[in-house]
Order: sequence, then C-alpha cells, then structure tokens
Amino acid sequence: MASRHSTRVSLPAKIADELRSQITQGTLQPGDQLPGHRDLAAGYGVSLGAAREAISLLIGDGHIETRAGRGTYVAERTPSLQQGGTPVSRKEIEELIEARELLGLSLAGMAAERASTEDVDRLRRAVARMQESAADAATFPEADLEFHVSLARAAGNRYLLYVVRDWRALIRADIELAAAAAIQRFGSLQFSVDAHRDLVDAIDAGEPDVARRILFDLMSRHHEFVLGLYALAPDGIEGT
Repeated sequence: MASRHSTRVSLPAKIADELRSQITQGTLQPGDQLPGHRDLAAGYGVSLGAAREAISLLIGDGHIETRAGRGTYVAERTPSLQQGGTPVSRKEIEELIEARELLGLSLAGMAAERASTEDVDRLRRAVARMQESAADAATFPEADLEFHVSLARAAGNRYLLYVVRDWRALIRADIELAAAAAIQRFGSLQFSVDAHRDLVDAIDAGEPDVARRILFDLMSRHHEFVLGLYALAPDGIEGT
C-alpha cells in the first residue's frame, strides 16, 4: 500500500504524545495542573513556541483545558462507564464486545479517511511498543490500549475520543483477558502486533474498507479468546 504520509514527527507532537501518555496511564489525573509554558519548554529543552504548540494540540483533542488566569489543567471527566465496574457476566462481556466492535469499525474507517501524518506516526509508535511486549501479558495490554486511544484520536472526532478514554478501564480488562489466553495458547501476541501493523498501513494508505476489515478480523479473534474463558466459567470469571 502506498503511504500518504512521511515519518517525520515534530517536537510539539512528541511533547504532546508524552503528556498524553501520562494522562492515559493515570500519571496525570483530571484536575492536575500542568507546568507553565516556560517551565514546560525548559523541562523538554525546546522553544517556548514548541511548548505552546504542544499544549494547543492537547487542548484541541480535549486532554487538557485552560482556566482563565490560572493556567492549564488535565481535563475533568464526565461520569464514566468505569463507575459501573468491569464486566463479570457473560452477558456483560458480550455487550462490551458488541460495543467495542461497532465503535472500532467506525474509528478504523474514519482514521483511514482523516488521519494526519502525526496520527499515523503515533499509531506506528504504539505498534512498536506492542512489539516490545508481544510475549508479556502484564505489559502488552497498556501498549494495546494506547494504540486504541491513538486510533480514536486519528478518527478526528473529539466525542468519540472521549468515549474511548472513558471506556479505557473496560477496554483494558477486555484486552488483559484476551492477552493472557492468547499467550497461554500461542506463546506470544505476535499475530495481534502484525494485524495492528497492517491496520496502520491501511490507514496510512487511505483505505477505509481495508482498515475496517482488518479491525473486524482482529477483534473477532481477540474476542474468541475472551469468550473462550467465559465458556469455561459460564457464570462469570470472578475469582479465576
């Protein structure tokens, strides 16, 4: 597939990526204040303009917000589905699978139509982190989750990004179940890494139909592992 994008990543995008990862991983919590532009520039060894642009990127995708006369803060979240806890019954997990597939197909197609060069580079970096942890069920889920947050951002709709971020505890639990089952069965998640890499190639080439097909196949296999665990424990998986 021919690429629409180069691989050059700007300094502001790199700074925004690092701060975004800290927010996604919970190192920075909603309501936390970020350093001022000058302190941020000094901390990263970049110009004041680069620091300002990084902050603008994060404001644009809803990760941070400005408060007049007070500075910039990690955006407060609206009440989230995380408050309901992670699914434990087969019915709940089936509903989560259905929701993830519907959302994921939309995001993959939209990303193939809208992703910027920086979006594609961010997705490729997420795949690289997945590759590094392909045989580790403890660290792979975080890399996979980061990919899906980046995919939502590449889709170019802030409200869908809010949904994915609000669902991240649920998505991570789903990924953890599948990762443990797949590694036990195959020894690694290389097949998942390869599928995610193909998905990024389709997004980069601007092929929404191909991107949706790859995403559907990927999630179908992923959820086969999850439902396989539930088949062993039809009343749920608490305590397993």
